[in-house]
Amino acid sequence: MGLKAPAKAAARITQWILRMMGRGATTMPGRVALMICPDIIRKCASGKNIITITGTNGKTTTTHMITSMLRSLGYEVITNVSGANLPTGIATTFLCEKPVRGSDPDKTVYVLETDEAAFAKIAGDLKPKVCLVTNLFRDQLDRYGELTHTRDLIAKGIDDSGARMVLNADDSLVASMGKTRADRADYFGMDEESMIESNRLHPGNTILEASSDAAFCPDCKVRYNYKARSFGHLGLFECPSCGFKTPRARYVFSFDASGNPSEKGFGFDMEDTLNDTRVGMELKIEGSHNLYNTCAAVATVNEFIEISEGKIGKGENFEKVCRAQDKVEAAFGRMEKIAVGNKYICILLVKNPVGLDRALTFVAGSSDADSLMLVLNSNAADGKDVSWIWDVDFESKVNDLPSNIFVSGQRYGDMMLRVTYSGRTVDGYGSLNYATTLLKGALSECPDGKCIYILPNYTAMLDLRGRLVKELKLKDFWKE
Repeated sequence: MGLKAPAKAAARITQWILRMMGRGATTMPGRVALMICPDIIRKCASGKNIITITGTNGKTTTTHMITSMLRSLGYEVITNVSGANLPTGIATTFLCEKPVRGSDPDKTVYVLETDEAAFAKIAGDLKPKVCLVTNLFRDQLDRYGELTHTRDLIAKGIDDSGARMVLNADDSLVASMGKTRADRADYFGMDEESMIESNRLHPGNTILEASSDAAFCPDCKVRYNYKARSFGHLGLFECPSCGFKTPRARYVFSFDASGNPSEKGFGFDMEDTLNDTRVGMELKIEGSHNLYNTCAAVATVNEFIEISEGKIGKGENFEKVCRAQDKVEAAFGRMEKIAVGNKYICILLVKNPVGLDRALTFVAGSSDADSLMLVLNSNAADGKDVSWIWDVDFESKVNDLPSNIFVSGQRYGDMMLRVTYSGRTVDGYGSLNYATTLLKGALSECPDGKCIYILPNYTAMLDLRGRLVKELKLKDFWKE
């Protein structure tokens, strides 16, 4: 047993103390355990069913979706519910989240959101059955470096783990990881006709030069040609030099491009192209980016079940997996809608240019949007450099945003300047300490049935939600 038992005991004691203090205790127990037993993750992961989710955007939402779907299908699921995705958070999950007594080990799954950089270090210890890579966008360059470096970190983790990969076909960087690993890769993505039709109907949002995040083939250094694009650098790409292009996806979503995915009840189809099976679905968490997250979740759950049953590629459970999405709800701080009397607050985490662009697009298309609050911090966990807000296309959306816009956070001045340059007036501003005052004022003016959309980055979201727990008597995320 060695040091595993004392490390586990220390972690649980630490969690108990922190919870008594009203803290979430999502990382410190694991930190203590790793100090006592540095290989505790490998010891805990041995012999377990594990799914990992990594990438830039959508990790927490997709992890939440996968967890909900597996539970609907009868699995016991353990997950890092708060999105604590560094080794300390992973260790805490293993040591402090226990399966129900008597659970069938074969039906117990650990669904673990994993930081991109940390994945390279711990994937070999985790040995997941399936690894999902959502996307790769520019994010915290002061920590991750260039995107090709992030891709290489993830690829190293995949090689160390031997996992089956579920890759985003429309993301050239993610898809490139499957070029030399085709025997264990399946892809998900948007239907070609849907993407082209969406481009035709909404040229202001889509027919644009690919973002600089991944404009060039990493092997040839030649600029990709695009037939169509969904957002960011995601789309139908092809390298004119080596011919590498959007791979054929097994899991594909399609939709009526004239519809509005920002509204409840948006309908779309999911298809397993390998087995020619199509299922009509309803988007449970609004936003066009959540079409990708839903497709990724379906693909990952289906791949996991096929591996577990030894029926890779058969597609026997595909329709059942799609139906398991019916009970999915938004995760902590991600499209989380909170009722305040007859009004609503909705929190959308944003942490990089593409994330903020998608959130603004969503709010601009929401019929219940009354006010918008942008909250910007620059702590280490956010990235110190906030110049990325100038890479976001406010201008094409600004006339469709709510009439009232508020800014807050440590860097409220930077955000106020960005909004002003887009042609809009800021209706209220102040430091994060003033955020709840701004919010209360906005709520008092908000009509019944309408929503105030709050777009914070990471530490701003944690701080603001902590204040809302006290002000509005919400549950802490670790009690939900």
